[in-house]
Amino acid sequence: MPYVNRLSRRFDFWGTPHVGKPATVMVSPEDAPIVITALNRMRISHEVLIADLGPEVERERAETEALRLALPRKPRVAAYDRYMTFEEIDAHVHETVAANPDVASLLDLGLSYEGRELHGIKLSNGAAGQKSVWFDCAIHAREWIAPPVCLRIIDEVLADPALRDLADWYILPVANPDGYSYAWTDDRFWRKTRRPNEGSSCIGTDPNRNFDFLWDSVGDFCSEVYPGSSAFSEPECGAIGNFVASNADSLVLYVAVHSYGEYILYPFGHTVEPVPNVDDLIAAGTAAADAIEAVAGARYSVENSASGLYFTYGASDDYAYGINAVSYSYTFELTGGGSGGFNPPASLIQIVVDEVWPGVKALVEYTLAN
Repeated sequence: MPYVNRLSRRFDFWGTPHVGKPATVMVSPEDAPIVITALNRMRISHEVLIADLGPEVERERAETEALRLALPRKPRVAAYDRYMTFEEIDAHVHETVAANPDVASLLDLGLSYEGRELHGIKLSNGAAGQKSVWFDCAIHAREWIAPPVCLRIIDEVLADPALRDLADWYILPVANPDGYSYAWTDDRFWRKTRRPNEGSSCIGTDPNRNFDFLWDSVGDFCSEVYPGSSAFSEPECGAIGNFVASNADSLVLYVAVHSYGEYILYPFGHTVEPVPNVDDLIAAGTAAADAIEAVAGARYSVENSASGLYFTYGASDDYAYGINAVSYSYTFELTGGGSGGFNPPASLIQIVVDEVWPGVKALVEYTLAN
């Protein structure tokens, strides 16, 4: 299906805008002259990186489909040589649970707006009173490099009883199944959910602005960061939020896996003022960053969300920390790649999961020991 740019009269920043650093923004053909005129007026240097993104997306789509056909999914085996569809990931979760009934159980969080199952996995040694950790991936639909990280976590924890002795692990590989599926079939760079907005032709809400912590009602329906009609208006966000709040007695760590930028971000997104345990958050994040760097030299920057990325309200990691459900809460921004940063080639999947897993392990070990 042809790629359609759905950013009419809107601008979509890719990566992290910083003062003194380059920023990348995708604009519609209609808006390009407006943006160029504004940049010239402000004397901001600029260049066109990709004049027409459509052919790039079509090439990637053809490559993805060719790999899917050439490398059919094997039961109970996560694919790290190609991207997996939502249906493949969901089937993998179910097969993994069925094959490992002593340590794995299905995490059933309900249904998405379009009726897809919000299924994750719990990995546990079954001991009473265990602390627990949470990981979710791909709450932003276009961030396809994130689910392989969640699948790698499942593989590693299944294989190592010592990791299950540390904590109960909850892993949700695709937190936005409707958007993720739409990014496969229609718009590769779709970010939001797929619930319609009353009174607007613009579809969807930014799920990482929809959590019930300092939720901000201000927003344009068509904006990539539209926060929704109310906090937890999106069933996917409400399901995650309810689980986190209901398990606050045992949860120690919350991690949302995103892309891209090579950051480990800690609360809060609405202020640069340090939180009470900021030293612990930095120390744990640094342990993770050091472990990642030791693999192949990629250095993840450990920063406050507001100062390191940008100001946000209603984010999932801020919610988990802000309601006192966890003492440690982070967003991982993975390595980017491809024509736009959000579309790394499949050849990078194995590299990313290999370098990030030691960081995840170090983070969990640190947070549970302190």
